[in-house]
Amino acid sequence: MAADHDYALGHSDAELKRLSTQARLIDPITNRYFVAAGISEGMRVLEVGSGAGDVALLLAALVGPGGEVVGTDLSQTAIDIAQQRARSAGHANVTFRQGDPALMRFDRPFDAVAGRYVLQFIPDPSAALAKLASHLRLGGTVVFHELDWNGARSAPPVPTYDQACLWIKRTLAQAGAQTDLGAKLGVAFERAGLPAPTLRLEAVIGSGAASMDAVHLVTDLVATLLPKMERFGIVAASEIEPTDLARRILAEVARDGILIGRAEVGAWTTV
Repeated sequence: MAADHDYALGHSDAELKRLSTQARLIDPITNRYFVAAGISEGMRVLEVGSGAGDVALLLAALVGPGGEVVGTDLSQTAIDIAQQRARSAGHANVTFRQGDPALMRFDRPFDAVAGRYVLQFIPDPSAALAKLASHLRLGGTVVFHELDWNGARSAPPVPTYDQACLWIKRTLAQAGAQTDLGAKLGVAFERAGLPAPTLRLEAVIGSGAASMDAVHLVTDLVATLLPKMERFGIVAASEIEPTDLARRILAEVARDGILIGRAEVGAWTTV
């Protein structure tokens, strides 16, 4: 898995706050994928790439007090925040470990391995999946939720929104992320030697004046990535006017515009 310092989005306070805001919109989608994959009460789950802990807390609610979630992340900063959030939420069934779970050893196997928005940052997702699956019991489940930025679009065209999505896609790609991994999850699973997964796709969609959530999924990420955008020569802060970006997009959406977010792809299989 990629080293902590190579992670494209970083672990600043602003980024961790953005992740919590994002979770409000994306958790329901992830939850549907996990439930469909069979994650349920009493299961022991290994979570990959915990970040601020949103997915670990979601899993903790699914497995209940009789289950267990072990969250992992390369960043100790993220682990510290996730641990504090788990304690504050009263989830005694969640623990966190710093490091690469593909290389870790555990005292007993898991019923499931799960993650969201993590495989896209790993140079060889299939190799990582194969190693992660080795932590499962026979009949265990592998389930991941990833993105395909090619799904983001507007109708009729909203130029500033479309441009912002392109900035994000180009920046993440230059930072080493696979911005279309969601569409390649099936292939990634099979190259890992796993059975062909079940695949599902959803997206956050906003219409007219009610499209604020879809706007902020993009503009908040632009704010996080702006230093890299400038460093890579993709766009300058003076061209974006980041504090005004959301307002300009909403003005272009007007009453009849539709904003379609990046494709949210879920994949799961039993080994």
